[in-house]
Amino acid sequence: MRSPSHAFFLTTGLLLALLHLPLPVSCVDKSLLASPEGMPVEDKIRLGSTPPSCHNRCDLCNPCTAVQVPTLPVQSTPVRSRVRKVRPSDDDPFSYGNQYSNYKPLGWRCSCGNRLYNP
Repeated sequence: MRSPSHAFFLTTGLLLALLHLPLPVSCVDKSLLASPEGMPVEDKIRLGSTPPSCHNRCDLCNPCTAVQVPTLPVQSTPVRSRVRKVRPSDDDPFSYGNQYSNYKPLGWRCSCGNRLYNP
């Protein structure tokens, strides 16, 4: 037969495990999740920029909505100088002109139909 101390530790361990289980979402008061401004906390944590207001930005086209589109790379014209500039190595993964980079910057535009407008 098991000792009373073994049953006590087993019961205590089971109760502690049950206390650490998360509460169901339906039991949480929704007003606690809102900030003073009324915006939910999960919306404030979102990374990146916020969409622009596209109200009256698409001429007479409706509906005018904000969309994210890839930005075009800026090509600068080379400047000739007497000082030879050191070009970053193509073997360097941290160099600025890495051809294998998967960084694709996005920008906001207003869209209506198949046309894009500046916000």
